[in-house]
Amino acid sequence: MIWKKKRYHWLATIVLTVVQCASVVQADPLVLPRLTPDLQLSQPGDLASILLAQAGARDSTVVPETVTKRDRKSPGVAALMSAILPGSGEFWAGSKTRAVMFFGLEVLGVATDRTWESKGEDLEDEFRVRADSTYNPWNYLAWRDSRNSRFSSITHALPCSAYVKAAPSSVPVPDAIANCPGSDKQQFYELIGKYDQFVSGWDDVYDNETGNRVESTEVDSAENFQSATRLSYEVDRNESNKYLKRASTIQGLRLVNHVFSAIDAARVARARNEGQDEAVIDRRTRFGVAMGGSVGTTPMFMAYRPME
Repeated sequence: MIWKKKRYHWLATIVLTVVQCASVVQADPLVLPRLTPDLQLSQPGDLASILLAQAGARDSTVVPETVTKRDRKSPGVAALMSAILPGSGEFWAGSKTRAVMFFGLEVLGVATDRTWESKGEDLEDEFRVRADSTYNPWNYLAWRDSRNSRFSSITHALPCSAYVKAAPSSVPVPDAIANCPGSDKQQFYELIGKYDQFVSGWDDVYDNETGNRVESTEVDSAENFQSATRLSYEVDRNESNKYLKRASTIQGLRLVNHVFSAIDAARVARARNEGQDEAVIDRRTRFGVAMGGSVGTTPMFMAYRPME
């Protein structure tokens, strides 16, 4: 009877050991406990204790660090911070590498934006000053009221013309159009260099065929007359627009950087709350600027994941 009880005890112990080990492996298939060859077992119950101890030691190496409630970072606050200043949310959440990346892009964007915008505005000031001294809007209005203007295939009303007509021709152009709305004033300086039909207002207008200087009212077809001042003026205007458009593009990319940084900061805060360290976070999706397009000169904002 005693032998039978011991036999049943051994059998029950072995079954319990198998069940316990199976539950450990099922919980984490990567945990594979092992025994050393010289290990001595005094009774079957020791097998379960050793296997469970080894599995617990293995599991303890992969459990994320504990984040206390006080150390938790709000994803919403992190997103708001980076939306205002890219990188600040990542820095607050504990990812300095990603913070430097987004903040660096913002600094680069601000510097480039300011540089190109300043160049564009300086060129704009220069060609406007030139137009004020070499373009006479009263001469254009006199030509448009003359019979010769009828031979021009296209005639357009000069922006701010009502203000020009109301002012004597002896006053400087800036004073004559001083009260003109800003948008119309911008169109005034753009159109006089962009289209042939406004050529009669330039002070050095000449006949293309003869090369002779002519009076504004002698222009009988706007397409057949030209002005060297107008041509150089148009080059500077185009150059100014080029820099201003580049600055506008950079401003758009900066806005994208703010949005992506806000999203990333929320993800970093959430990952930190889950106990992931910075090395793991930095292996996630990254963002950057690269030159692309058909000729490789268009700045493009890219998202990528680094290869292991």
